[in-house]
Amino acid sequence: MLTEQMRNVLTEKLSDRTAAELELQIDECLKFLTITSVMQENFFPLSKEVDEVWHELISETGEYQRLCDRLPGRRFLHHSAITLAEYAQQRDTSTVVKQLLDWIPNYVHYFGDYTEESARHWTICEFLRNELGLSLDEINQIGRNSARSIAAEVS
Repeated sequence: MLTEQMRNVLTEKLSDRTAAELELQIDECLKFLTITSVMQENFFPLSKEVDEVWHELISETGEYQRLCDRLPGRRFLHHSAITLAEYAQQRDTSTVVKQLLDWIPNYVHYFGDYTEESARHWTICEFLRNELGLSLDEINQIGRNSARSIAAEVS
């Protein structure tokens, strides 16, 4: 989905990361953008490292516009520098929890199960694992069960 030129720009600008780390972060950013273009959600539920990838993508405005045009929603995706705490203050708790949980079935529907590596970049996965003690298998099962209804809606 990204041009080789854009990958080279990201490699140069984010040179503090290994090639494998950066590739994973780029992949998770592209997955986020794909889901966002369909869900039309605005909150960014990913790690700081993936957010930095998005910042660098946006700074290359022409390439970023072309990327957004290739996403399923075919619209420009804006970035907001709002924290989860700030976002939660503007909404009721149940809405925030639902929106965060909605990422799981959408991820699984479009990209398959989270892996150990990818889950580390998704806030909701880290919360469910660290605070509620869910395993990655359990999170993926939640995603698979709910993804069936997404697939039925899309069909």
